[in-house]
Parts: sequence; structure tokens; C-alpha cells
Amino acid sequence: MNFVLTEMTFLRYFMPLIIEGTTRGITSRLLIHPNGKYNNPHKYNDFLTKLSEKHNFLLEPLSDIDLYRDTTFLVEGCGSEFTKKNKTISLTYQTDFSLSYDKYINRVDKVVFPSKFFAKYYKTLSDKNLYLGSPKYDVVLDSNKIYNKYNIGNSRCALVVFPRRRDMKKVNLEKIYNRLEEAGYTILVKTRGKDPAPEELQGHYYFEDDSWYPHTTMELMKISDIIINFGSTAIKESVLLTRPVINFNIKPFELPLDFLYNEEYCVNLSPEADMNSFSESIESLTTKDLSAAYKKAMKKYLFVPGSVSKRILDEVL
Repeated sequence: MNFVLTEMTFLRYFMPLIIEGTTRGITSRLLIHPNGKYNNPHKYNDFLTKLSEKHNFLLEPLSDIDLYRDTTFLVEGCGSEFTKKNKTISLTYQTDFSLSYDKYINRVDKVVFPSKFFAKYYKTLSDKNLYLGSPKYDVVLDSNKIYNKYNIGNSRCALVVFPRRRDMKKVNLEKIYNRLEEAGYTILVKTRGKDPAPEELQGHYYFEDDSWYPHTTMELMKISDIIINFGSTAIKESVLLTRPVINFNIKPFELPLDFLYNEEYCVNLSPEADMNSFSESIESLTTKDLSAAYKKAMKKYLFVPGSVSKRILDEVL
């Protein structure tokens, strides 16, 4: 199997498939191509080499694609201009497909969606679609290993999925942090390398893209009791990792994955909300049993994580 890696962020989708392939005796190749962004694979050669040695896959340049006429996996069609002679399977990435699907659908053989609901909702139905889930969530996350990896004490944690710098002044982050501290939470702040948080808003522990696989955001969610979100598509990870969310919608456009915010595991607050409401929401979300709400959302909108990679390889190989 081939996997076209034009961005390091794609690793979280590819690695579970590579690992599943290895259990079946299938050789995998990561075909690398540079980009001009913060997640350029060529910046992380040492990391990729160590990962390939650990999981027994090959590293090759994408320019050699014609040497390997195998089933080839892409993310959002990236690299499809190079793979015309191969059977190509494109994986969707959060809500990016809602903007890019029409640009690559005619250049790939199949597209793997989290669910048919996603395709209907974003008007991207096609006979090429496969509704099998997302392999990104076929990862085993061990809380103790995560605490040790990042040298975080085994305490109650709140993960702040930091907003874009463009939007951060629309909400009083200092007050949010103060209330979290008053409630006894260790504050974990996660942002992207291209959008760093100011030093004074980096919480007790600050992360950018510390780990491409397993991905930092998912690791931090695993050890957190509550997620503080600002309209990010991280709501999807929150549901699939069964973590309650308090959301402040400060996006300057329509809320992505808005349907996932309307369930019992999430409290939506105005950016101008009274902090007493914030504190009450923390207490409510962290003391009630939300298991039924997560199951409902997975069944209605998403999928049950855990064996997606097996389903994908069964279907496409």
C-alpha cells in the first residue's frame, strides 16, 4: 500500500491503516512530498525515520510513485495529480472536504467518509463514497503514558483548544483561566504551530504540534476532564473520545460541525457569558453521566471508533 504524505497532519489518518496492514503481512510505503507550510514532512525526517523503524514501513519520495502500482491512500485528494495510474482512496479530513471535494472527486476512485450523514449534510453524495468511519481514531491512548510523556502530574485537567489569534480577543480568556484554576484544574493549552498563543495565555502546560502520531490534541483530550472549545472542529474528537465540552462560538463564519454541539455533552455559552454560568457548566458536565449522549451522537452523526482501519482494508483491498 502507498500513502501520500504531503502534510505531517495526515499521519494520524495513515498510521492506523499502516499498522493494520502490517498485521496482514502488507508492506506499506509513505511517499513524501514537501510543502511550504509548518507541517512540511521534510522538516521531520528524523521523526519519520524512527516511526518507520518502529512500525516497519518504507519511506520513499512521491516522485517515485510510478514504481509502486499499489492501492494508494490520500487525504482530501492531496497528491492525486501524481497517482493517475494507481487505484486511489481519499480520506476526508474534518470538514475540509466541504470545500475541496469537487476539486478531486474525479481524480480518485473512492472517498472514505465518517458517515453518510456527513455526505448528505455537506451535499457531497457520490457513488464513489464509502461510509466506513475515520481511521484516525483507531489509536490506543494510555493515560499514564501520556502523563509521563509530557511530565504532567496526575491531576484534574482542562484542555483549552486555543482559538485563532484572529478571534481570541472576542472572549476573556484570562477570566476563563482564573475560573478553571479556582475549580482546581491544571490548564493544558493546545494550539497549532502556525497560530501560537501569547505567552501570558499558555496556561500551566502549553503545546503546539508536539506529537504528530499519536496526535497531541487527542492525547491531551484523553487525560482531560473538560474541553474548552471556541468553535473548533475538535468537537468531533471530543465526542469520539467521550469528553464534555464548553463552547464559546467566536468564529466569524458559520459554526463547523454545528450539529455536534447540540447534544447533552456540550454547553454553548456566549463570549459575554457570566463566569458563574461557566463555573456551573463545568460542575454540571463533569458530574453527570453522559455516556448515552455520546452513543447517540456517534450513532446519529458519526461512527463507533475502534475497528475502522479493518473495515477500510476489507473494503478496498
